[in-house]
Amino acid sequence: MNVDNDNPITPVPSSEYDNTWISETWGWDDPSEFARSGGLHIRPRIAKALEMAKLEKEMMILDVGCGRGEVVLHCARKGIDSVGIDFSPDAIDLAKKARDNVPDEARELSRFILGDINNMGDSLGPFDRILLLDIVEHLHDYELIPLFNKLKTLLSSEGFIVIHTLPNRWVYDITYSRMMRIIMPWLVKNPRSEKEQAIHVNEMTITHLDQLLLFCGYDRRIYLKEAVTAQAAWHSQSQLKGTRRLFYRWFQNPVASALYRLAALTPMRLLIVNDIFCLARDRKNPDHLPKWQGFAERITCFIGRKICPWKFSK
Repeated sequence: MNVDNDNPITPVPSSEYDNTWISETWGWDDPSEFARSGGLHIRPRIAKALEMAKLEKEMMILDVGCGRGEVVLHCARKGIDSVGIDFSPDAIDLAKKARDNVPDEARELSRFILGDINNMGDSLGPFDRILLLDIVEHLHDYELIPLFNKLKTLLSSEGFIVIHTLPNRWVYDITYSRMMRIIMPWLVKNPRSEKEQAIHVNEMTITHLDQLLLFCGYDRRIYLKEAVTAQAAWHSQSQLKGTRRLFYRWFQNPVASALYRLAALTPMRLLIVNDIFCLARDRKNPDHLPKWQGFAERITCFIGRKICPWKFSK
């Protein structure tokens, strides 16, 4: 598949990530609660990504596209020197308000920068972990390629990147559109909200992400991990709207939740699990990533490279 990076589509502007978006995105953990608690509440899918990061006290981490800063504040509470960068003034303002309500030690270990990581000098880092959580889907490939190249200069020799992105495009394009809507024709044609359609400009598949990282010189481990049932429970006190509300209600049912978790342990996860996680390291550095990767993900990415290669340009 060809990707035309010489004639790029317009990037998503920072104005899309304003106070209205912030207020509507996190359900019950709204800006007032977030600031009051000092960003204490971590969403389950983000907690899973942090577990994969294998964080340790006295590490240095960088959260790219940090949004309102919960990851930075969470890591700082654990004694980790944490930096967050985002180009949304409203998001950074909220992050700083929340930072005022964390313990003194965590406040000293956390820092927020308003700006574009590609415009930052090399004085940042090196970082033991760089986190890209719910940011990849907001950037076109022509934006991701220089970003991934930049991040290699900021990683320590034993550092790696932790990625979380959703949706898994196969869930929407195949499972939802070509299966579920046949059985339940009353479902809306497009499960994405208008806002998601505006800002999720580059929804990934595991093969797309695999080949993009390979092109940028990374060794990688890609995983499809079920996180939606815990996420649904986390949102149980929220008044959500649209398709997300419908599906979270399904997953709040104990029987449906248990059956889904079992199915997600099988190769069916390629078409039913919406959360893509990835660990990536600069291939020039020693290999310290976990050896294990799900067989279904590994073989699918291998086949994708052979029969459906993506073509990128610098």
